[in-house]
Amino acid sequence: MATPTSSFHLQRDVFNQTTYSQLRELWFRGQSESDAAPNSEALKRWFGVGNSPQEKEALDEECRAIAGAALSTISPSHLVLPSFTGYASDLANANTIAAPFLDEVNRVQQEDETEAAKTLLSLVLLLDQMPRNLFRQHEDLPIIYQHYDRLAWTLVRSTLASNQNLMEHPFLKSRTYWSWFLLPLMHSEDLPSHELAQQLESRWRQRANEPSEGPVADFARNYDRSARQHVETIERFGRYPHRNGCLGRESTVDEERYLETADTFGVTQRAGSSIKDEL
Repeated sequence: MATPTSSFHLQRDVFNQTTYSQLRELWFRGQSESDAAPNSEALKRWFGVGNSPQEKEALDEECRAIAGAALSTISPSHLVLPSFTGYASDLANANTIAAPFLDEVNRVQQEDETEAAKTLLSLVLLLDQMPRNLFRQHEDLPIIYQHYDRLAWTLVRSTLASNQNLMEHPFLKSRTYWSWFLLPLMHSEDLPSHELAQQLESRWRQRANEPSEGPVADFARNYDRSARQHVETIERFGRYPHRNGCLGRESTVDEERYLETADTFGVTQRAGSSIKDEL
């Protein structure tokens, strides 16, 4: 039987420092903590740039081996979320929806601030990125948008509201790390969240004193370009039209015209195809 988030407890055999460390080691493999920009290996892993189908499949299997069990224990069959009535309601109830993950971060933070920052990063990667590697099929996308994305979004929004200092811990000063906190906001169909992501990106960029040229600047420009594409879509439609098919939403005439030529952020519009959605 599924349990509501308010009384749900994470299973310690899969939600532990070993799992969190393995997640970070996988996602940041080849990167040092001092690297301010991702290397070519990381870009391939994160964005699929130049990856062969075999390489993508191998990465998915690595993600499944590390994150599959943890995601299964918090799937809709185990962890029930309140009915979605809008982002305003989810924001008002963010502390409750994200309670198991907030409790986990707080538990670690009582003992070690740095480990808590690492734990927060690991949980965001688990909730926001791992499902996009494990559920690539068109028919599986709803579990990302309607379940794991809500958990990631409420975790980030709640942390920003009550524990932003942890999100700005020195360990997370590099764009290589803090950029992942912005993606749950970008993946939402909530314009205020996109505007918040823009504000945070500017704030954290200044805080990191990023150079105006070089690999870090190139990575920042690519991020800015993608962020603009996302926010322009939300400003125009109030939602991502490319999600309409898998979510059973009827597209408007304007959306249908848009989908004929638009960048759908890597999301296939055909059932039965394997994809990775939106980073």
